[in-house]
Amino acid sequence: MLRKNTHPDIKKLVINNNKPLIVCDADEVIFDFMSTFEIFLKSNNLYFNWKSYALNGNILNKNKIAIKDKEVKNILKAFFSEKTLSMPLIFGAKKSLEKLSKKYSIIILSNIPHEFYNARKQALNSHNIKFPFFSNKGPKGKTVEFLANGITKNIWFIDDSPHQIKSVKNYNENINTILFVNNLKLKRLINHRICWDFFSSKWQTNVNILLN
Repeated sequence: MLRKNTHPDIKKLVINNNKPLIVCDADEVIFDFMSTFEIFLKSNNLYFNWKSYALNGNILNKNKIAIKDKEVKNILKAFFSEKTLSMPLIFGAKKSLEKLSKKYSIIILSNIPHEFYNARKQALNSHNIKFPFFSNKGPKGKTVEFLANGITKNIWFIDDSPHQIKSVKNYNENINTILFVNNLKLKRLINHRICWDFFSSKWQTNVNILLN
């Protein structure tokens, strides 16, 4: 059920029908996840391999051996517990969202684990980014499709994951999508079949796409 996928329950959200909508990811779109994560790994004698566009298989121990997938979940939990409140913003994210909010309603939809929802919301508030925020579990397509059914204007989805873009397109191919990859190391690893409408690596490009 959708209620189990989001926190808080996104079905209770009242959407402004007078504006088009942007559904925006947080990690690696608003917050500088990968740079912070790489520093966190090194502080724990771990390393990121930069061999593929994924976390699983790329986290190495001091012997350069990939950490098992089950352990990756524990590492992520420790990372969010320690770094959610202090993670810096992607350059241009705040000012761009403020500018876009004059034309668009904005919802932040992040796959940060539900248990870190309050910390992420506090981090957003500390930067005076106060758009409705929901944590999401699993593919985002069903959640974004629900939001699309609630508005009569255009809807846009911004995410750094080709898999999430594909999930959204599978539910509703008419939703406009931007694959946003600011991290240059990640950008070099993209080899997915194109399923997004636009590609961007800078917030100013997002603004240009969305306002023009």
